[in-house]
Amino acid sequence: MKPRITYQPGRSLLHRLHPLVKGAWLICGTVLLFALDSPWWVLGCTAALLAAFPLSRLPLLRLRGLRPLAVTALLLGVLQALFVRGGRLLLKLGPVTITQTGVEMGIYVAGRFLAVVLLSYLYVLTTEPNELAYALMQVGLPYRYGFALITALRLVPIFEREAQIVYEAQLARGVRYNRHILRRARQFFFPLLASALGKADSLAVSMEGRCFGRYPTRTFLREVHFARRDGIALVALGVGVLVVVGLALWHPA
Repeated sequence: MKPRITYQPGRSLLHRLHPLVKGAWLICGTVLLFALDSPWWVLGCTAALLAAFPLSRLPLLRLRGLRPLAVTALLLGVLQALFVRGGRLLLKLGPVTITQTGVEMGIYVAGRFLAVVLLSYLYVLTTEPNELAYALMQVGLPYRYGFALITALRLVPIFEREAQIVYEAQLARGVRYNRHILRRARQFFFPLLASALGKADSLAVSMEGRCFGRYPTRTFLREVHFARRDGIALVALGVGVLVVVGLALWHPA
């Protein structure tokens, strides 16, 4: 069974970075990818992100959803190459005409799409949900919202497993999902809804028993500290932003 797109424990540099520093890289990196106007810069960023997975010991090739991601990127690139005209003629087969500008736009669009998704993958796979919530609470987020974030992130894989169990149980009872899809959807989601309500009720009783929300502040079992490597990562991010801004001013689109 392929691993889900969720946190993968590890001791790589990306795993040990502060969650908020990685969040800054995610946000700024996504913005910078849209600011870059050269397909070769985007292609280089995509190659660097692909190299980050084996360096961080992350199973990129075994993750769920990788094939649709690759097919979508390839489709975006091919459409750009087929329908964008300009520059030197590279290939002409009947009505199909491929030009240099079309190929460059295909590389640019497909590479940018892959880079944004891979950047998000790296963040999710290397960031432990509890550490993210603790880091947010340490910088001022009310702990009630932090607890809601942790609960939501932890319940997603639980509901995913339960959905798979319900699906397989109904198939074993002869349910055919290719007929009357709306009626089958109701039969599928009703057990999940009942299970979700039961878990919410149990969680509420447990929180009341522990006096959750009685005090305005709380203590933490684990604290997320800002280390020297986090400062270096922020400096590297600032340098990258300056380089991209300088390229945009020096060679405007």
